[in-house]
Amino acid sequence: MQTEAQLKPETIERLEEQSGFLLRTYELELGKDPASRATESARSNLIAMRHTINQIYGESAALDVTDALGFATVSGDKEL
Repeated sequence: MQTEAQLKPETIERLEEQSGFLLRTYELELGKDPASRATESARSNLIAMRHTINQIYGESAALDVTDALGFATVSGDKEL
């Protein structure tokens, strides 16, 4: 059974910075045109980052980064 990784503060800070950049990019594109390819791409990048954090560092780390950025998953089967 795999255990959750213990993250250093520097790692958490870097993940929050990267995720924050992706979130700001998504919000910017969403404000311009919610149906554009750029918006969908930015959303995909944000989702991919969260899944990557989950795969590498574990679910709790992914949730910690998500919580630190102050956004929640979208209702239904889509998540941010």
